[in-house]
Amino acid sequence: MARSLLLLAILMVSSITPSQAQNNNPPFPLPPFLTPRGTPEDQRNCRPDAIRLCKEVADNDDQVLRCFQARRAELSAPCRGVLEKYGK
Repeated sequence: MARSLLLLAILMVSSITPSQAQNNNPPFPLPPFLTPRGTPEDQRNCRPDAIRLCKEVADNDDQVLRCFQARRAELSAPCRGVLEKYGK
């Protein structure tokens, strides 16, 4: 299974053209558990918290996640629910 996922990831990366890479859009929609930002609903639930608590790193998904984890007690209930949903 892990080998299949690795091969799929390699295939997806190799199929990205330079114009797609600049767009930062995958060639086809990825499932929510593979997208760094989650579903559109997840984004709506956490966007206000990202602006309020993590504005300085808002352009970096990994740093926003770390910021959310460090400031979990300050997160809104909907955003906390998103983190719990993904086990973060």
